[in-house]
Amino acid sequence: MTERKNWARRQHPVYRALRRLRQGGEGLAQCLVLGFCWLLPVDWASGLGGWAARSVGPRLGVNRRALEHMAIAFPEMGEAEKRRILVGMWDNFGRMVAEYPHLGTIADPASGRMEVRGAERLDPLRAAGRPFIVASAHMANFELMPIAAYRAGHNLSVVSRPVNNPLIQRILLFFRERPTGNWGKIPKGVDGARQALKLLKQGLNLGVLVDQRSSQGVALPLFGRPARTNLGIAKLAIDHDAPVFPIHLERLGGARFRLTVEDALERPELGDKQAQAEAMMTEMNRALERWISESPADWLWLHRRWDRP
Repeated sequence: MTERKNWARRQHPVYRALRRLRQGGEGLAQCLVLGFCWLLPVDWASGLGGWAARSVGPRLGVNRRALEHMAIAFPEMGEAEKRRILVGMWDNFGRMVAEYPHLGTIADPASGRMEVRGAERLDPLRAAGRPFIVASAHMANFELMPIAAYRAGHNLSVVSRPVNNPLIQRILLFFRERPTGNWGKIPKGVDGARQALKLLKQGLNLGVLVDQRSSQGVALPLFGRPARTNLGIAKLAIDHDAPVFPIHLERLGGARFRLTVEDALERPELGDKQAQAEAMMTEMNRALERWISESPADWLWLHRRWDRP
């Protein structure tokens, strides 16, 4: 009954008009902010974004979830260290937003801002015309992954959830697509799964961020606590003989980064696709644990990852 009332309220003309007005205001603000950052040199824009976010972000109520997640991942960590990581997380988030207009510059090998390691693991697959899947997380500036792949000569279509405001979504897509002309983007959900399947059948490559909770996922360990993990990419990899490469993105300071293509996930011969997929994603979760433990401020702790006890 409550859901029906909420649906009816959202369909009311006044509610819809107010929503459009709010979205328009948010879109205008985003356009002004990113437009201003576009005029600034890369380091100035990144530094300004980091300063603004760490000045405001740690005061917001949403940090409660981040601190709860840190308590799960690092149960022995003191409150002061958690707060330090929280400030670093906001600094990274603000820098990432302000870096949107400069994604192409940062990913340009000539800029010297992005160190790439392990890319040679992908080259034999391209030469053989075999598709691959790369799996990463909301770490450092994760928007650089498809652009770096494009600059290295690899096609890469990325599964991503659109933001709720369609105007902001258009603005972000503009800056994402400028460095590549138009990199492939796949929405999350059933339609996205169909598109991903079609791409792999065509021999094209897929990129996925795998660090968010999936309501349809299987409970697999992450920092010693069951975390709902989507098995979709593992099953696609098994069905299409496509290796899955974990990709670790690190912020090295300011607007400088390191991208590491790690060894492909093991695909154990267990005689059962479900068991194989669970084993692969358990290994992927171990990679996430390692990345987060090495650079905790790089991870966006705000996303819901574990069910509440």
